Amino acid sequence: MNPKVKSILQLVLFAAIGVFLVWLSIHNIPAKDIETTKQSFRDANYLIVAVSALISILAHVVRAWRWNMLMQPIGHSISFKNSFAAVMIGYMVNYAVPRAGELSRCGVAAKYEKIPFAAALGTVITERIVDLILLLVLFFITLAAQFKELTGLTNLYVLQPLSAKLSGLANNKMYLMLIISILIAFIGGLFMFRKRIKSILSGKIGGLLKSFGDGLKSIKDLKSPGLFIFQSVLIWILYFLSLYVCFFCFPETSVLGLKPALSVMLFGTIGVIVSPGGIGAYQLIATQVLLFYGVINNVAIAFPWIAWGVQFIAILVIGGLCFLLLPLLNSNQDDKLPASTS
Repeated sequence: MNPKVKSILQLVLFAAIGVFLVWLSIHNIPAKDIETTKQSFRDANYLIVAVSALISILAHVVRAWRWNMLMQPIGHSISFKNSFAAVMIGYMVNYAVPRAGELSRCGVAAKYEKIPFAAALGTVITERIVDLILLLVLFFITLAAQFKELTGLTNLYVLQPLSAKLSGLANNKMYLMLIISILIAFIGGLFMFRKRIKSILSGKIGGLLKSFGDGLKSIKDLKSPGLFIFQSVLIWILYFLSLYVCFFCFPETSVLGLKPALSVMLFGTIGVIVSPGGIGAYQLIATQVLLFYGVINNVAIAFPWIAWGVQFIAILVIGGLCFLLLPLLNSNQDDKLPASTS
């Protein structure tokens, strides 16, 4: 397939997913709650929301600082202005095409700092591995702090609906036969193409896992690994504080405390992963979590849109400014930091 056609199809697909999830997050709002939800948007304390946005921007500043550290073991450096601009532009691009932001970030480093694209991409992969590990740590912290609540969430929103669906299928022989046929065809396909699958697993995926391992190994070559770990943890602490501070924009969420904020952050992050910039998915998931904790319907609907919206606006404005100003900021060649070869 033509690469341009493929990119356009991916963009359309991701946009369609986002639109569908937005529709899914709002179509079940009862008519009686529509006006009260609008009022919740009007009643929110936007000064607190602005403070929340500033904290999240600080997290991006720390990410840019950390990225510069990751360049050192591979013999390169990047000025802070270009590092921060690349991070913000990358986040902005991710709202359109997931994971394309990482490529655009490396493109900025290659263009303005003469850092090889592949080398920059290796540092971004390392970042993502570290972030994934910290997300797993966050999961276990949340699980330890709220085992009973998370069990209730899983039962209410996963196990009960799944059980109801399975019961319905068991009573419908046609659907049951269709599912069994699909399952048999899937198993048959795995058997028929087992050699091809094995080749893929040992080739592309094996190479990807090796890259992950190499990325983690590069951390030991940092001049200050302790500082890198501090930066990584600080980024997630700031993410959490940004969300927790935003809780105080409504009286109904201000009383929830730290534990529910952990749950909203954890499950909301999953929403950000599954759709472009989290649009639709974040709101859908966060609303259900807030309802579980007893937040009234209109606030449970409004809060995720406000918390997500302020991040979106901040990234769109700052990322857009960075995109426009980067050529001007780098117009003076003497002002640039040359890539180190040592």
